[in-house]
Amino acid sequence: MPTHFQPLDSLNRVILGDGLRSGALLSLSAIGLALLGLTPAFSWIPEVPLLGTAILVPVGILAWTGWRAASRSGRLTAGPLTGAVAGTIGGLVAGIAFVIAGKPALNIAVGLVSGALSGSAIGFAGALLGRNRTGGFRS
Repeated sequence: MPTHFQPLDSLNRVILGDGLRSGALLSLSAIGLALLGLTPAFSWIPEVPLLGTAILVPVGILAWTGWRAASRSGRLTAGPLTGAVAGTIGGLVAGIAFVIAGKPALNIAVGLVSGALSGSAIGFAGALLGRNRTGGFRS
């Protein structure tokens, strides 16, 4: 393979590697939060802390993912792309968890789309934070 494709190959490895890793973390948090929030046995858990956790944990994971991917690759575009991969995986698992809990199957499609869009946006924000902290990346 010609040498001008090597940076793209390493960028793809960073995007897929970090995206799959963070997608697995999001999936585990989605499963845990689904068990705590949708199971009648845990109805004694207050709703406000559960909702706060359900918002802050994925945002933190996705921002960290964007930061890490952009820092590792040296490219700003790695942040939103990695966030989109991770968000899609997390959204899919969350949608499946809702369907298992007896909610409509539309939750799977909504989870995929909203996970990809929010993952991309939050991953971009994380990459921008990393860019400001480290002094810049290539675009």
